[in-house]
Amino acid sequence: MDVIKKILNSEIERINRLEGRDGKPRINTEFFVNHPWLCLAMLAGYILVAIVMYVSPYMGMGWFAGFTVFLLFMSAMLLMEIKPTYRYEDIGVLDLRVCYNGEWYFSREISADAVAQLLSSQEVSPRIKNRIETIVRNKGAIDFYDVYDLARQDKLLSNTLANVQVAH
Repeated sequence: MDVIKKILNSEIERINRLEGRDGKPRINTEFFVNHPWLCLAMLAGYILVAIVMYVSPYMGMGWFAGFTVFLLFMSAMLLMEIKPTYRYEDIGVLDLRVCYNGEWYFSREISADAVAQLLSSQEVSPRIKNRIETIVRNKGAIDFYDVYDLARQDKLLSNTLANVQVAH
């Protein structure tokens, strides 16, 4: 199990580095690049609403300034992007962390190098190696959760067999 955890951790670190996953908030300018006309339309809408607010007798500069600050704040919040870091400890955990970083371990496949490391390791049991080969043969790849679950099941089976042998 330790060698599997080590291989999966190195694979997770590689993905985090490759995709710039550090959990820090950033402004995503992709929206401006992909939708320039929509940005201009939103700016025109703001200008029209600001004009109406400015010339209305029951709304003064306070309302105008508050509306502008609120709009700028909301725009900045909506443009924020956070790429959460993947962590081994999150595999198989179904709690509020899933809302933040999703169930990435079901959809992310481990690399062919990591599969080769698992299959060539002397510390990985033959049962796990056979299941990995079967999954790769059937699906074409294997994801993080598959490997994690195989290791977990193998550990449970080993503990059960050890307890049965001790009992007899």
